[in-house]
Amino acid sequence: MYYIEGLSQEQIAKEVHVSRPTVSRMLKQSVFEGIVQIRIDDVSSYGLELGKKLRQKFGVRQVIVTPLSDNLEESKNNVGAAAARYLESSTQNCSLLGIAWGTTIGQVVKNVQHSPQRKMDIIQLLGGVGNRTKDTDANMMALTLSKAFNGDSYLLQAPFMVQSKVLRDLLLDEPHIRTHFEKIHEAGAVVIGLGSTDPELSAQFRSGHITYEDAKKLRAEGAVGDICGRYLDINGNQCHTALNDRMIAVTLQDIKNIPTVIAVASGEKKTDIITAALRGKYIDVLITDESAAVSVLEM
Repeated sequence: MYYIEGLSQEQIAKEVHVSRPTVSRMLKQSVFEGIVQIRIDDVSSYGLELGKKLRQKFGVRQVIVTPLSDNLEESKNNVGAAAARYLESSTQNCSLLGIAWGTTIGQVVKNVQHSPQRKMDIIQLLGGVGNRTKDTDANMMALTLSKAFNGDSYLLQAPFMVQSKVLRDLLLDEPHIRTHFEKIHEAGAVVIGLGSTDPELSAQFRSGHITYEDAKKLRAEGAVGDICGRYLDINGNQCHTALNDRMIAVTLQDIKNIPTVIAVASGEKKTDIITAALRGKYIDVLITDESAAVSVLEM
């Protein structure tokens, strides 16, 4: 009555037969409990224009561009916060959401507000056991997000990368892992990061899944980054590397089959992988910052 119908506190008090101070207390309590959430839209008019140009150029459903920041961590937080708002407002009909891992995904999870009226289950898209860093703690991210949406979490109890193709194939044949990947096909949406082959930016490198030499070789083979561990060249084609045979993760075709793929990435250094993902038609919604958006358009 107050926020949607625009009634005054006095009018509401008369309508529901309580005192005006009681209405005031109830409104404050609603904000405190998270029933009412007040946010400021920080997308600038310049960001809206950049988003429009990217939509027109690449044919994606939606592009959200957050303001420029000189600090990469602040930029990641801005992108994560914008993605969190998108998840809260635009996945109302989604009962199962897939999630990857990475620093920007971590910011998405951190910024999601608890939604008492929502129920959405969360499922991991790739393994992540044996982590060195928080941004590869895929289990914790899935658990945290499922609590925010009052849902169940489907955790993938397997490493992201193993020593050989033989071991990968054996693990994928395990009943609970096979069932997990079959369940992913039921997801209405997924939220993914766009990884870089630059060791300075690579979550895979920081977590110890790939070495500096691996990263160097990937660049030499034309890989500019990855989606859920699957490497792409600048035109969006998959790079068939030996590392692919050791990964426990969704395939690019799995990703394309999901109705809504939401990708998050920030910073000018992610230009190549953002461009590759857009050219390859792997994503439906891009959430990025002004520096990356400008750089992609210039490319």
